[in-house]
Amino acid sequence: MDRVRFIAAWLASLVYWVVGGTLFWVLCVILLVGVRDRRRSARIGQLALKCAFRGFIRLLVAFRAVECTYAGFAELRAQTGRLIIAPNHPALWDAVFVLAEVEPSACVLKASLMANPVLRGGVNAAGFIPNKPVHRMLRRCVEVLRDDERLLFFPEGTRTRREENCVNDFNLGLAVIARQSEAPVWPIFVETDSAYLRKGWPLWRLPPRKVHLRLTVGTPVTYASYGNAQSFMTALRNQYIDFLQGTA
Repeated sequence: MDRVRFIAAWLASLVYWVVGGTLFWVLCVILLVGVRDRRRSARIGQLALKCAFRGFIRLLVAFRAVECTYAGFAELRAQTGRLIIAPNHPALWDAVFVLAEVEPSACVLKASLMANPVLRGGVNAAGFIPNKPVHRMLRRCVEVLRDDERLLFFPEGTRTRREENCVNDFNLGLAVIARQSEAPVWPIFVETDSAYLRKGWPLWRLPPRKVHLRLTVGTPVTYASYGNAQSFMTALRNQYIDFLQGTA
């Protein structure tokens, strides 16, 4: 029965995103033609994408394929002004679960995903930022934050490698963004009991059992508290290591 349920969830998800991807292309055109203000257009796109992600999670929960719990997000949602949301990245779909729960936010996304025909309409409507070229990515991130918007940035840069066990080394680009924007970095610790969609796990290969996730908000860190990139990145990464190893 688990196998049947997962197959049904996968097929329903496929239909959901094919239809959703088409609708986001329409939204992208409407925003391009009808909304001249870039910030307003991106916020509308981000809000639409948040609703789509919430609907997708409800679909997975309805098929009993996924169970996700959140801790500390009320405090994060209560914040105003610029901030960087920084989850660790064990699986491909982490951004979905984070963006479904936080206020509308821009997101740094792998450049190849930005070109995906199913995702492209939505991520363009939401003003997401491709991770390459790096200099342009850094500049756009700082611009977004200086406009007092929120940014989702995965400090590992890619999904956690199995040999790292906990988290990869962090991308120093985050230190550059935090220093130039003066935005606090809010860690989010993503825990999962499944290898589903980890690095090397193809999308079509279904998990053997229900996937459980827990997302916990950590203590914010500011660049100014440390004064240099290495100290800042070490202190930030140690939060993830201490939390994830402590709950293992």
